[in-house]
Amino acid sequence: MVRDTSNSSSISLWLEWRVVEDMAEPYSKMIEAEFSNGIVKTVSNDLSREYLRKGFGVEEGEFIVYSPIEALYLVEMKKMIVRDHENKELRFNDLLTIFSKINQNIWKEYIVYRDLRKRNYVVKDGFSSELRFRIFDRGEFSEKPAKYLLAIVYEGRNAPIRKIVEWLEICKNMKKELVLAVVDRRNEVVYYTVKMVDLKP
Repeated sequence: MVRDTSNSSSISLWLEWRVVEDMAEPYSKMIEAEFSNGIVKTVSNDLSREYLRKGFGVEEGEFIVYSPIEALYLVEMKKMIVRDHENKELRFNDLLTIFSKINQNIWKEYIVYRDLRKRNYVVKDGFSSELRFRIFDRGEFSEKPAKYLLAIVYEGRNAPIRKIVEWLEICKNMKKELVLAVVDRRNEVVYYTVKMVDLKP
């Protein structure tokens, strides 16, 4: 239990380790996508819409557009081929190098994303660089809003209580639960749910 004693109200944060099963779901066929102007996209067709229903990409007109992390995952899982404007295939390391120039934390973020996807959660971008991902309960994507907002904490770096309380307030206002993903030096991830408790006198 971690307690914030900086104000008169007694706020307790209870951390609960969520243990979930690895329930990776197999996919078939490969999406053919193009990389142009920093964006990975493909035409909207039966295959891309099948993946769209599973939480990959966002429909924009006649295209499905993928976030960098979604593209990395689909390429690594051999579910997508990405080519540039010269029709050259961009492999996983090529894309990682490109995206790392824009987001230096993308590798650590990708580790968390990949781990959650392999546990059969649908994961979408969050609302800020701190509340990095929205997580949908299994079987609820497209039916209900995301249940969790996830913040990533790196081993060896401080996470101030005031910042965690700020995240909790945001989650409370949005009717979501806060999850902390702690990434250690071996790139292993442990998940904690965090709750605010106002202890009455």
